[in-house]
Amino acid sequence: MSIDTIYKVTLHPFINESIASLKSMTSLSGSAGEAFIDTVEDFRFKGYAVCSDITGCLDGVIMMHHYPETAVAIGNSVCQNMFDEAYDYTEINDELSNALAEWGNTIVGRATDLLSRNNLKFDFSSPYFIHNFKDMEKYLAGVKEIITVPITVEGVGRYYFNLLVRNVNFQTSHVEREQSSGIANPHSTPLPLESKILLVDDSAMIRKAIKRFLTGLGYENVIEADDGSTAVEAVKNQAPDFLFMDVVMTKMNGNEALKAIRASGSNVPVVMLSSVTDKGLVDECQASGVSGFIFKPIQASNGAKIIKDYLKIV
Repeated sequence: MSIDTIYKVTLHPFINESIASLKSMTSLSGSAGEAFIDTVEDFRFKGYAVCSDITGCLDGVIMMHHYPETAVAIGNSVCQNMFDEAYDYTEINDELSNALAEWGNTIVGRATDLLSRNNLKFDFSSPYFIHNFKDMEKYLAGVKEIITVPITVEGVGRYYFNLLVRNVNFQTSHVEREQSSGIANPHSTPLPLESKILLVDDSAMIRKAIKRFLTGLGYENVIEADDGSTAVEAVKNQAPDFLFMDVVMTKMNGNEALKAIRASGSNVPVVMLSSVTDKGLVDECQASGVSGFIFKPIQASNGAKIIKDYLKIV
């Protein structure tokens, strides 16, 4: 398969989504360079990478690959745009790691969702992170070629997309980024300010941002959970009046937690959050009764308005 075909089918959605997410989640702008072949022997780890394994008709790894200083600059900018505050960290810490994870998860989630709609018969793992070369060695095992696309970030530097290819057997298809902010809450009565709201997301950064939006809107009674199973228990024991719940989480996903909450007899209004816009997943959640679906990212510039639009009950 030619580099052109691999780029169009596999890499293009990641490139397209990362540049779009730079615009929507940071104050930075980026542009893609020409794709080229990296030799496996000369491939060098740059210091920080967000990865997703590819299985099926395409066997390999997709990698969003940064120099540490580029990762720091992007992480600071993600935080700044999420919280509308200045961030000037000089090295990756827990807060920047959370920001980079949210940015990477958004990109990988949206790009893999778009690819899944084209029946290419390969799948992607949940994103994971690599911080040193020793971790990289096992991912290079069996790799036959590496396709690389540089992304230049204005005023910052570069990061790279690498497609580590072990085996490939699929047909070309064209994909484009879906522009959507979500599925609206159909209800009309505003949620009372004294209501108890449960935030469920395994990203501490997202919980912090949404809690800030809620507080700004006058909602002070906010509790948190970092996993679907914890959310199920919180609904049982703390009786929240409203939920915002992520879909993809570490232990129990939000769609599974939603089913368990409904099976327990609770009709608490639930608004789902996700970077994945898969219609089947949305339909599944709607069948379990949700009051809307917010597609990430959510930023300081629009977060309060988005959250307010969804804070409605029957």
